Amino acid sequence: MKSHFKFRLYFLLLVLLIGVPRTSGQSLLWTITGNNLADTSYLYGTIHITDSRVFEWKDTVFEKLLTCDAFASELDLSMENMIRIVGMMKLPEGETLHNHFSQEEYDFIKEAVKSCSGRDLSDFDKIKPPALISLCFIGNQNGGLESTVDELLYARAKSAGMPTYGIETVEEQISLFDKIPDHYVLEYFQHLDEQDREYDKLVRCYRRADLDSLLILIEDEESGSLLNDELIRLRNYRMAERIVPIIREQATFIAIGCGHLPGEEGVLALLRKQGYRVEPANVPMR
Repeated sequence: MKSHFKFRLYFLLLVLLIGVPRTSGQSLLWTITGNNLADTSYLYGTIHITDSRVFEWKDTVFEKLLTCDAFASELDLSMENMIRIVGMMKLPEGETLHNHFSQEEYDFIKEAVKSCSGRDLSDFDKIKPPALISLCFIGNQNGGLESTVDELLYARAKSAGMPTYGIETVEEQISLFDKIPDHYVLEYFQHLDEQDREYDKLVRCYRRADLDSLLILIEDEESGSLLNDELIRLRNYRMAERIVPIIREQATFIAIGCGHLPGEEGVLALLRKQGYRVEPANVPMR
């Protein structure tokens, strides 16, 4: 198995979904015009972490956000939806993590979770295995932001009184989460010692809006067919299809994981195929 396997899963599970086919132009913020649109909309590639280094240019992004009339993200981040997600992350009644891992694997994961989060695995015996990665990641990542980039954008839009939309539903996102095999989760915890280094590479690439390097960082053909198709490619088509009626209705600031942007079947290309002009906007990356 290739060495990048564990990192591919790791970043996909952030719903960051970074690292898809190469693209021309390096930017996180794009304007959408043309095709008889009344006003300019914006498309921003986010990363679902709280590291302050990935949003040092937030004032510029907020400025563009406030020129729009509405905000749309992968999921509407309402409290109602967050509560629903928590409920749907639980295993079925009568099932625990012991049903998914051997005793040896369980004990290994228990030690790993304790080391990266300080929490005891017995407190989370009834959550779905992939959620353990999020638990460990939250407890181990660099901070600085009070919430993720997506959440900050959502909060700013709400405070400005803007209507907010979810491009996907809670059910759609959780159904993807449920397709992550248990052995992928075990693989992640077997390589915790390498995560900090890969995390720093990710942040450096994102800060440069270097989508090509992000691809190289986590590309893995051996593990990628299911993940790429289900978690990226098919979702790109769904997102592009649902973005169009929103931007035709009003100028909208759209925030989705930056891995959905590039490539021949990325959202940028799919919008262009529908006749829209999609161009990089100037954001002072570091």
